[in-house]
Amino acid sequence: MRILGIDPGTRIAGYGVIDLSIEGSMKAVAAGAWKLDENKDLACRLATLAIEFRRVVEAYSPTHMCLELSFLADNPRTALFLGHARGVVLSEAHQSGLKISEISATSAKKIISGNGRADKSSIAKIMSSMLGFKLDILPFDATDALAIACADAVRMKETKITLNMNEKNRTPLQNEILTNWKNNKKNSKKGIFNFSSLLK
Repeated sequence: MRILGIDPGTRIAGYGVIDLSIEGSMKAVAAGAWKLDENKDLACRLATLAIEFRRVVEAYSPTHMCLELSFLADNPRTALFLGHARGVVLSEAHQSGLKISEISATSAKKIISGNGRADKSSIAKIMSSMLGFKLDILPFDATDALAIACADAVRMKETKITLNMNEKNRTPLQNEILTNWKNNKKNSKKGIFNFSSLLK
């Protein structure tokens, strides 16, 4: 089973892909963040989000998708924009034939860390320890997405964490995503990438 976790947004959105074995072990496959151009209008950013979501689905062929639920934002405009992003992701996931589930950020944090109010830095450190990647590789949007995917896996069945990041079967599209990440990383601030990946 391959689970795609999504941390939605209209400026930056995170994704994380994990494999859940029959035995119940998890391994990281890929993760990253999409930076959506703030200078573009909302419709353009949502269209870009849809395109990039489809690219990841095509590249990694997940069977399931878990999306972070909306939260009660202090700013109604923020909540409204987040709802637009969630709608795009839900529509694309349905059209891609993925089995869809949703989880709140609080529930995901509770499952992963035991604390539903854990901050992003703590979740990133836990994901780094669980899945075996260096902490400075990924932005918080990506580690949050990995946490969503892992929490969904834990909900499905009791799991134990193992690491097996095999690169031998990487596809041309996966290589393209990795190349984009490396190119963008050179010219971006830490933690902000158009594409990033756990594949090394």
